Amino acid sequence: MSFLVSFKEATRPVRPVQIDETKKKHFNQSMVLYKSKRFLKAFRSFIALARLFSSTSAESRASAYAMISNSYKMRAKRVGENSVEAKQLLEKALKYLDLSLESEPYWAEYLESKGKLEVFIHQKFGCDASFDGKVWTTSCYKVSRALGLLGVSPGMTQRFECSICGKDPVMCEHVLGQIYNGRVALAVAKDIRPDHIAIVDEPMQLEAYILPRPLTADMLRSILPSKLAKAIIARRKPLTCKDLLKAIHKHRLRGIDWRAQ
Repeated sequence: MSFLVSFKEATRPVRPVQIDETKKKHFNQSMVLYKSKRFLKAFRSFIALARLFSSTSAESRASAYAMISNSYKMRAKRVGENSVEAKQLLEKALKYLDLSLESEPYWAEYLESKGKLEVFIHQKFGCDASFDGKVWTTSCYKVSRALGLLGVSPGMTQRFECSICGKDPVMCEHVLGQIYNGRVALAVAKDIRPDHIAIVDEPMQLEAYILPRPLTADMLRSILPSKLAKAIIARRKPLTCKDLLKAIHKHRLRGIDWRAQ
């Protein structure tokens, strides 16, 4: 996704999959606390709600993890969107949504919330480059695109199943993209067999770009402001895609080797 997401959208709580009258009442109370901006109490309320779910069914497990995700969103609301702590809390909220989706992979509300969290974290804080003790490596597609690198388009054969009924999506009654009892109808690829990879200007899958070469400490010193480079090399700060994008535009860097035009 490439659209912008607000902090409010990214931190909006999700509902449980499995819910009875007791849990519904508790969830509604949690939402009242959220809407009245009593975020600490809302955090505690969502944690308490999570404990009401057992691990005996996929729906219950998904609901419990989703309520824990809500609790981290409330803590992020409390500290404010601009802090490093908010990033850490939102990343934990995302982690628990991922756990929810392991049990309910097509639950529409959780898929939407996950997407908004991912977009907000990336647009607000950027993604961190990995460090192996010697070099920094970025896998951010925005960096590859800014460097003018080409995309990758894999070719494959596969069959598809409807996420709702398991039948061939062409033959079943479900409409792709529509929601049925909380779950979104998708064409799920099965029996995937890759057969080739094409190099293209703009890949259909946005993140599928050729990656630039890893960066050494000397390269960081040459493209980043001195104070920032020292902090990153000393491991006092992570190298983010935002740092690299600024350097690319400032020095007009192009290509896999980060060379100036």
